[in-house]
Amino acid sequence: MSALRLLPQSRGTRIVLFAVAALVMALPALYLFLLAEQWHSAWEASRVLDRIEALRMGDPAADFVRAARGCKIKKTTSGYECFLLAGAFQFDTPWRLIAELPSDWGYKVNEALSRAGLRPWRLAVFSRVNDERIQSINVGFGVVGRGYEALGADWAISEKIPAHYYADRQLSSDQHRTYLGLYHITGAPSGIGFTVYATGGSSENELRARYINRRCMFSFRGCSGLCELLPNAGAVLKERRPILGDCGFLSRSRCELTDACRL
Repeated sequence: MSALRLLPQSRGTRIVLFAVAALVMALPALYLFLLAEQWHSAWEASRVLDRIEALRMGDPAADFVRAARGCKIKKTTSGYECFLLAGAFQFDTPWRLIAELPSDWGYKVNEALSRAGLRPWRLAVFSRVNDERIQSINVGFGVVGRGYEALGADWAISEKIPAHYYADRQLSSDQHRTYLGLYHITGAPSGIGFTVYATGGSSENELRARYINRRCMFSFRGCSGLCELLPNAGAVLKERRPILGDCGFLSRSRCELTDACRL
């Protein structure tokens, strides 16, 4: 006699068993669906980044619109903006439920999801336009890295470095040409980011430093630190060291990007 025959055969029991069986079968299908959405959105973001990185100041504004296709583009009073989220995270409800869990549980669930390939990331792109020509481009990218650490990569290109970058300090001629700097990421999870602000005078090496490693979106393991997220930035930093000041707050991400720090 099977184990099921020993269970009460009430209508309520059959409904419960059916619901449990349906849930067990649905979870793998849901996971595969979310994983497919992750890969598709990462592929779209990679194409957007390829096209945006090729733009320069003075290019027609229509070129920005074409470059950002695949991203949710919105016209603003000063130009355009677009946003793209990791595919699985475009559905709010599951993540809101996880956010309601106790912090320790939520941390473990989110870390497990990241290891399973459901890694949160966000891409934001902004352009300022004047007379239908691109005046500046700003890109902000954030992703959860290996070890559940937030990693950020921001880059921009415009005519000159904005004054707020040097309002309280002197910048070298290199930094005025292409500004490089670290910043903190607060929230859950916390982490660190890196800024590359280019100008019309930036060298090819400095422009390449903006390159964001697409594998950080695709990888199941995730990127381990800024050196993997911005693989071309280290070479530029080594030419300038030390420029970043005290980087003792770096707990992880200790790689070639810290060569420019005074530790």
